[in-house]
Amino acid sequence: MKKIFLLLFSLALLTSCNKDDDNGGGNDAILGKWYVVEINNSGALNLQVGECSSQSFIDFKADNTAESSYYSNESGTCVLESSDNDSWTNNGGDKYTFAVPFEDIGSLTGKVVFNSNSQFTFYPDILAGQNTNIVFEKR
Repeated sequence: MKKIFLLLFSLALLTSCNKDDDNGGGNDAILGKWYVVEINNSGALNLQVGECSSQSFIDFKADNTAESSYYSNESGTCVLESSDNDSWTNNGGDKYTFAVPFEDIGSLTGKVVFNSNSQFTFYPDILAGQNTNIVFEKR
């Protein structure tokens, strides 16, 4: 009887400890509203974050959708240049795919490194040779 109890207990313990691999479910660290705060080593792109473009954001939702807005400076006034609803994917490990809300860059896949609960750095695969990265901050 002890062996049966031990076997059932072990089985229950193993099945209750399964990892949640739902690619972006309710506990993914990327969920929330993130603002572009810095672009480093932008190489040929020559992109810079200014007062208006720093208002650009992407809001990652638990259902793998994302709302984003890009702001630019027009004659000294910050204006909404584009707003999109897109999807995002946690590809496993540290790889994500999402539309970058800056200068119509579009959807990119790359490495995400969480510097803290309120900041991550995105290293786009396509720009790896230029050592380019984009820093996002949660507000």
